[in-house]
Amino acid sequence: MTRSSAARFLGLTAAERNARVVRRMPHIASALTIPADVIITPRLIAALPPDGVWHLEWDGGRPPIVWRGAGAFDGSNASAPAVLRLPDGAALDVSTASARRRAAWRLLRASGKPTDGWLSRHVHRKVSRVCSYVLLRLGLTANQATFLTFLIGAAASWLMAQTTHETMIAGALLFWCASIADGIDGEMARLTLTESAYGEQLDTAVDHATHLLGYAGVMVGWWRQGIGPAGWALAIGVAMGLPIALLCAMHLVRRAQGLSGQFFVDTKPIELGVTAAARATGAPALRLASGVFVLFRREAFSLTFFLVSLVTGQRAIYPALLAGGLVVVAATLLVYRAEIESAIRARAGHYTPA
Repeated sequence: MTRSSAARFLGLTAAERNARVVRRMPHIASALTIPADVIITPRLIAALPPDGVWHLEWDGGRPPIVWRGAGAFDGSNASAPAVLRLPDGAALDVSTASARRRAAWRLLRASGKPTDGWLSRHVHRKVSRVCSYVLLRLGLTANQATFLTFLIGAAASWLMAQTTHETMIAGALLFWCASIADGIDGEMARLTLTESAYGEQLDTAVDHATHLLGYAGVMVGWWRQGIGPAGWALAIGVAMGLPIALLCAMHLVRRAQGLSGQFFVDTKPIELGVTAAARATGAPALRLASGVFVLFRREAFSLTFFLVSLVTGQRAIYPALLAGGLVVVAATLLVYRAEIESAIRARAGHYTPA
């Protein structure tokens, strides 16, 4: 398929990467002849013509990609190859170090998700893409990046378990960094075409574990500062409410999207479902809840967490904020469950997981 080349691109040779692109359509592998030091993208697969022999031009100064479609092997098409100009980005040059950098960043800039919020698009992705590029150059995998994210979350929890204002700020900053790092494994998987159900489950499990560890760290820090009887009641209530809310949310998503074979699922569809249901029904309570859900989305909440830490080192403020959020979440899911589930089901075909 691809002529041999020793050059590596984001941890893979051009031939290995191209093989992964066509692996989802294995019948076309023998019908493509790709020049050395050229990588193809799924955009090329979508642009392939149906019949005959074609020269697919992707760069005026480089040899074309040759495509032998239906009828090309039985002698029914003996005419000269037809020429098709490929859409921009269907094939990329990786022949030199500078070309590989340009190709990598072109793919990285397209590695986001349609469901990314404003903060993810304009802040988090700008940082995570640099990290993804470095980790891929070092030869790490997406699952290894997931493990690194967990380590950042564990370090944040340890810092928040201390008692000073400075350690609270440092822990909250690392907590925000863990939220940014949460996007790295997905970017790496999409760039290397190694997405898998296992990787998605691992990413979601680590995401939930990071949040629970963060809460545990805050509670230990509050206990060390002096929590008091009322504080214990609040801390235990939130500690029980968080996993219950998470389990209920995952159950709702599984049922709405028909994901009966998975336990850990991303709960972001609920946030999108609340927003869609608020638009569809016009209910003022749903509109208010939609704003709260956006505030408590994982990337926005981690930033809120950090900003609050700049104001106070008291750990009590965080369970109080979480308790307020849990009340809104519980009331919304209880009263508008049917509307939210219907909205999630309607969006199921358009949602892309982390």
